[in-house]
Amino acid sequence: MELIDLYDENRVFTGEIIERGKPIEPGRYKLSVHMWVVNSDGQVYIQKRAKSRKLFPDLWENPGGGVISGQDAETTLKREFKEELGIDLVGKFKLIKTIRRQRDFVDIFLVEQNFDISSLNLQEEEVSDAKWATLDDIYSMINDGLFCPTIMDSLNPFLEYINNKA
Repeated sequence: MELIDLYDENRVFTGEIIERGKPIEPGRYKLSVHMWVVNSDGQVYIQKRAKSRKLFPDLWENPGGGVISGQDAETTLKREFKEELGIDLVGKFKLIKTIRRQRDFVDIFLVEQNFDISSLNLQEEEVSDAKWATLDDIYSMINDGLFCPTIMDSLNPFLEYINNKA
C-alpha cells in the first residue's frame, strides 16, 4: 500500500495523507512527475504501456509516476527512472515546468541521458516495449491515436522548452 501526501491549490502540504487510488477531494492535489528523456542524437525515449494496464493499455507514453508520501519530485524522478527502465539516472536533468491539472501537480523534467534500449530491464507489469523516437515519429503516433492522452499536458511544455532551446 502506497501513501500519498495531499496539497492545496497553491501546492502547500495540507498534512493529509491518503492511500494511492483513493478518491481525492476537490481542492486537494497529489504530486506527479513526468520525464522527457532525450539522447545526444535528439531522440526522445518513449515506452509502451503493458496490455495488462487498467488505463490506456498498449499506448505509448513517456515515463513518470506519483510522488509517495515523504518524498519530493527529484527523488521520485530517480526512483521512477530506475523502476521503469531498470537503470540508474546518471544524466543531467532539469525541471522545465510545473503544471496543475484537475487532481495533481505535475513536475515536468527534461532528462539528458544516453543508453541502449536493449540494455533496459523494463518493468513488465507496466511497460511492454521501449524505443527512441524523433519528434516527427511522436507527432505521427499522436495523430494515429497511439499515444496516451494523459501525457499531452506535459508534452506541450516539453516541446516549447526544446523549441526555445534550439
